[in-house]
Amino acid sequence: MGIFLIILGGIIFIGSIVGLGYFLHKFNKSLSLGGITPKIEGNNLYILLGLVGAGGVGFLALLLGMVFYNHWAFEIGNYLTLIFGSLFFGISINAFVAGFDLYFVRKDLDSTQRKIAQISFISAICLFITGLWMWTDSIAYFVKYPLPNSISFSKGLGYPDYGDYGFTITFYGIIIVVGALISYFLVDHHVYAKFGKHGLIDTLFLVAFPMGLVGARLWWCLILEPSYIFSEGNWFLNIVDVRHGGLAVQGGAILGILAGVLFALKFRKYMNIRWLVDVCIPTILIAQAVGRWGNFFNQEVYGQLVNPNTLWFLPKMIRQNMFIDSNKYISVPLFLIESAINIVGFFIIRYAYGHGLKRFAKQGDQAFLYLVWYGAVRAIMEPLRVGFTLNLGHSEAFGYLQSWIMAFSMLGIGILGIIGIRVFEFIRRKNGKEVKEYEVI
Repeated sequence: MGIFLIILGGIIFIGSIVGLGYFLHKFNKSLSLGGITPKIEGNNLYILLGLVGAGGVGFLALLLGMVFYNHWAFEIGNYLTLIFGSLFFGISINAFVAGFDLYFVRKDLDSTQRKIAQISFISAICLFITGLWMWTDSIAYFVKYPLPNSISFSKGLGYPDYGDYGFTITFYGIIIVVGALISYFLVDHHVYAKFGKHGLIDTLFLVAFPMGLVGARLWWCLILEPSYIFSEGNWFLNIVDVRHGGLAVQGGAILGILAGVLFALKFRKYMNIRWLVDVCIPTILIAQAVGRWGNFFNQEVYGQLVNPNTLWFLPKMIRQNMFIDSNKYISVPLFLIESAINIVGFFIIRYAYGHGLKRFAKQGDQAFLYLVWYGAVRAIMEPLRVGFTLNLGHSEAFGYLQSWIMAFSMLGIGILGIIGIRVFEFIRRKNGKEVKEYEVI
């Protein structure tokens, strides 16, 4: 019964996402004829609502299958939390995709339905968080801790520090890719809204994302863990050997941004580079916010030990997985704090500043505000991490201290960049040259 529900639920859940994508693709390819405003109605409306609902039903069946397969002794409260949480979670994913796509792609959509689409994808974010919290809380005391952080092709689920599981796919890697795809999804729709065509930043993404991974790996190897890389064996092989992980976000951001900007300057000359970096770079905060959850599964990026009751408001599964250096006290989940701050930062930069203060904003500001925000966040968070020290005799001092210094450097570069844009425009105006008006994203 359990295996059957897991398979059936997985098929329904994944099938609903694929089906929704196909439905939206067909609808978006349809052209409005004779000045008629396109509208989703009749059978199309029922199909759309059915696909959104199927996401919740499929995810519910998947989780119920896990409960029956593992013979978890659920009480009625657990079942209710699981049922509503999984329904909210599955529905929210498809509702976000549908609402976001219809709002940005079909700007000619019936005004009432376009407003509903906007409300749908914004509300779906809250529904996603609520659903995730509920269903994870319902199973929190039945799962094994620490949580698995990888999938082994030979031994099943792998766990932190539980030995060699052979060739594995880590949750950290999966989450990094998911975060990057969300960032791409946001950028692609903004570019579509301006140029009326999808795929214009596909090649840019395929350049910037891999270079970001290279930068993240090099930063970890050469800055955070040089003693490991150069201690024994061939240093080049140690760098390319990623089986034991090792990525640093700062290096990824720096090299990824540089590669993306250089590519755009060379191959996307028809795009205003300052507008393009404003569209692309702040969305890195979303990718980083998602990516931080890879640290949760790896039990990384945490702070000092505190009494579990101090963090009573956190979901049970997070608290249970934060018993890292003690069986009595839990570590402060710095990864969670940074993830939340980065999401807030994106909305402040894109909407509070980019929309609310557009009278004072300049094209390119949002890109440099990313450096200001992320630099400030890391400058504050880095000293809170376990292992951070200003004692240069400490084995980990070099790496963490260098990251701390780089955080202040990013903050300074961001501030200088914002000032530089205004100086640049002032000089152009003084010389009688054109200065582009600020364009809201």
